[in-house]
Amino acid sequence: MIYTEDIIKEIIKQHSCCAAWTVEISSLAGRERSFFNEFLPLSKTALVLGHHVVTKTEWTWYSKDKELEHCMAEDHTGEVCKQLKSILESSGFRTAIVPYPEESGLQFRFVAQAAGAGEIGMNAFLLHPQWGPWIHLRVLATNAPCKVKSILLKQICNSCGICISMCPAGAIQSCSFDGLLCRRYRRSKGEYNPVGPEGELKYCMICADVCPIGDKPQER
Repeated sequence: MIYTEDIIKEIIKQHSCCAAWTVEISSLAGRERSFFNEFLPLSKTALVLGHHVVTKTEWTWYSKDKELEHCMAEDHTGEVCKQLKSILESSGFRTAIVPYPEESGLQFRFVAQAAGAGEIGMNAFLLHPQWGPWIHLRVLATNAPCKVKSILLKQICNSCGICISMCPAGAIQSCSFDGLLCRRYRRSKGEYNPVGPEGELKYCMICADVCPIGDKPQER
C-alpha cells in the first residue's frame, strides 16, 4: 500500500525549515472530522505542514489594498503546499489545500495537536517541542492513507503562567483562552488597520515572546 508519508518525504527533505505530520481523519474530534468530510468527501488523511519561524520578519503580516493578508512564512508554506498537492495528485490521490488566511472554519492547531506536531499551550498557540510557538501551520486533505493511526500526546506547556500575567487583554486563564476578548483588545489598538505604504499589520505577539518553550526567533 502507498502511504501519504512515503509520497511526500522527498518534498519535505527539500525544505529543512519545515516538517510534516499526518493524522487519520476518522480519529479526529467531531468538529474537525466534520470539516474534512464536507471539505473533501472520502478524504482519509489530514496532512499538517509546519514551518519553523526563525526571524520575526517572517511572521510580519501585510495587507496592501484589497489583497489577502500574507507574510514570508505564509508565502513559503503556500508554495510547499502546492508541491505536496502536486506530488500526491500525480500519485493518483485527490488532495485539497485548506484555504488560509481565508476563513475556512478549521482551527489548524487542533489538527496539528492530533497529528503529534505539538501541544496547545495556555496561550492558545500550538507549542512545538523545539520551536515553541514559533511555527506556522498549513493543512491539506487527501484520500491517500496514512501510517499513523493515533498519537500519544506529550506535555510541552509547563504551565509557568507567564503568558497569563503578561497578556494585556486578560484573555489567557489557567484553563481557558478567550479569543473574543483577545480580538476585542487588539481591535481597540488598531491592530487590524494596515500601516504604511506596505500595509503592515502590527499584531500583538506578547504571549509568544514571553513563552519559555522552544527556540526564540531573531529580531527583524
